[in-house]
Amino acid sequence: METKKKSALERKTGLRVLVFLLIAGLLFVYLNQVFSIGNRDASKEIIQSFYEEEEDTIDVIYMGTSATNRYYNPGLAYEEAGVAAYDLAVMGMPMFFMPTMIFEVEKTQNPSLYIIEIRNVLKSKNEVTDAHIRRVTDSMKFSSNRFEAVDIALDYTEGAKGKLSNIDDEKLSYYVPIVKYHSRATSGELTAGDVFLADGQSAVKGYVLSPLTVTQKAQGVSVYSDEVGELAPEMADAFEATLEKCDQLKAKGKQILFVLSPYVVKEGEMDKFNAAVAMIREHGYDFLNCNDEAVLKEMDINWETDFYNSKHVNYKGAEKYTKYLTNYIKDNYEIPDRRGDESYSSWADAYDKYCDYVKDGIQHYK
Repeated sequence: METKKKSALERKTGLRVLVFLLIAGLLFVYLNQVFSIGNRDASKEIIQSFYEEEEDTIDVIYMGTSATNRYYNPGLAYEEAGVAAYDLAVMGMPMFFMPTMIFEVEKTQNPSLYIIEIRNVLKSKNEVTDAHIRRVTDSMKFSSNRFEAVDIALDYTEGAKGKLSNIDDEKLSYYVPIVKYHSRATSGELTAGDVFLADGQSAVKGYVLSPLTVTQKAQGVSVYSDEVGELAPEMADAFEATLEKCDQLKAKGKQILFVLSPYVVKEGEMDKFNAAVAMIREHGYDFLNCNDEAVLKEMDINWETDFYNSKHVNYKGAEKYTKYLTNYIKDNYEIPDRRGDESYSSWADAYDKYCDYVKDGIQHYK
């Protein structure tokens, strides 16, 4: 009898410990969602909205920085050709995050085509900021992949001494955001949306709509070159890691396209892009240079009217870029037309939301 009582007591104790650990784990995750980068941050909206997408519905993942999410409009791509694409792109996202973000995509989606913007190959460790890291890692779901992303970021930036470099000395705060953001509770920065996890959602599939979208500013002349320069050593390693991750995708039958979106290229930048392109070619992947004169002409880019600053197009430029790139991928890759399929109605909704936002045209001229 005593043995039975002891056994029952042990079971109850074990169950209580299990329940306690479960509650503690859930509380830990919740608090680190609340005390992290704000829920209304556009980058966080893009990543969290990606998690909300129905599994195995996205056919094209377009990864990169604001050179992606200000350029490619998935709603328009759907309207024009039935392409179900998503801009999984974060402002200033460094290249070293690409392998872990690809891994994150493959957990829930099975895209047939990955498009990767290469503008971020210019960024050495001295130009990576605290925000560049946190916009990505704070927005990811808690998992071993998130912790690996933090490891990669901190390894990449080790020893950085640039004017922009402001990597937090408290490394633990990247793994456990509450270490950095706990003061939001008393500073007035914490919102009801943060507390109740009322995530801001990107209703336009990662494309960014903002007041700048309807702003226009004439741009200068780009500096082009055929010279092949050198990437920063740490960037060369990071880009090679991305290419090797793409090799794994290719082995699974996935298609890969690297692109460079149009912008005002500064002196010395094209040399580095050419170095990256050489690496792309070595791995046997396609590269589309949308700064090529012939491509720009076919795209009908107007440097007087299609940009809001030297690095980003407004909605007019985005429409031209989206239509050109969509036609290119439909001509060169096997991408289904999802128009008419009710399960893809959210892409049609994204187009409607976009049209409503820009219906009054350009609002500001600089």
